[in-house]
Amino acid sequence: MTITMNLGIILLSSIIIYFAGKKFANTSSRIGDYFKLPRDVKGATFDAISSSLPELLVVLYSVVFFQQFEVGIGTIAGSALFNLLIIPGICVFVAPVPFKVSKKVISRDALFYMIAVFTLIVLLVYYQVWGLGIALLLLGIYFFYLKDIISNARAYKKELEQKTIQKIKLSKELSIFFLSMFAIGIVTFFLTNSAINLSAALGIPSIIIAFTIIATATSVPDMIISVVNAKKGDIDSATSNVFGSNIFDILIGIGLPLLIYVIYKGPVLIEFINLEIIFGLLASVILILYFFADDRTLCKKQGATLIFLYFVFIIYIVSLAI
Repeated sequence: MTITMNLGIILLSSIIIYFAGKKFANTSSRIGDYFKLPRDVKGATFDAISSSLPELLVVLYSVVFFQQFEVGIGTIAGSALFNLLIIPGICVFVAPVPFKVSKKVISRDALFYMIAVFTLIVLLVYYQVWGLGIALLLLGIYFFYLKDIISNARAYKKELEQKTIQKIKLSKELSIFFLSMFAIGIVTFFLTNSAINLSAALGIPSIIIAFTIIATATSVPDMIISVVNAKKGDIDSATSNVFGSNIFDILIGIGLPLLIYVIYKGPVLIEFINLEIIFGLLASVILILYFFADDRTLCKKQGATLIFLYFVFIIYIVSLAI
């Protein structure tokens, strides 16, 4: 395929993911309310898992069909950076209330995200061959995170026993939910394939394309969900979706495709030389936690700083390929 055709497919895929992501945002919010999930739990699980489907599929496709595991890792890292810097930076401007998160979001979601990033750094630095043990380690950390979330959800539901929840037609919402997931799943394959072809045509390492173009396209559902919640004044859902999505991306988005590949084909050789990407990810989470340290509130000036730093880092990463 020509460069123009690959760019066209990438653009079209991004547009489809955008509209499917909007469906995700609305239906996942209504389903979460139907099951009486607390805001932080809904953001960290239901919203995060559903909106992270594109990243999960990119890793799966890159490993199984294209044998380029670094593309998956680059997408995960790029999406995580986008989620952490761009999404809160935008949300703070659209929220009708001060962008203040609860202590629970910081102490639980941010803590587990730090654990996930540190785990990924250790694995990339010290292990070149990833097998069953690493896959189970990543999945195990995530399920430990889920265990903590489930306990919070149970306590919250007891408080809601006397409250009425807006009725919805669950079958209709679930149909929209799964149709959106299916559409994103199909489109993501073409997005991954075209991005890899584009990197070859331009002579740019595929991980750079993954970190920038693929990561941005697959992060659209996350952004939409968080922005919708922020506009409602639901700051905990908007923020916990960011951390929850990143946790899911790193632990499940890498762990599950790795497990499937190892079972069928054996261990994977990881040749990941761009560690600046992962250390940049660690620096970004330290920065945002520093901003939230002041009464757990993010101001508009800090939001603008996050957006600016994202583009600075993207320019730096792209310059490595020139």
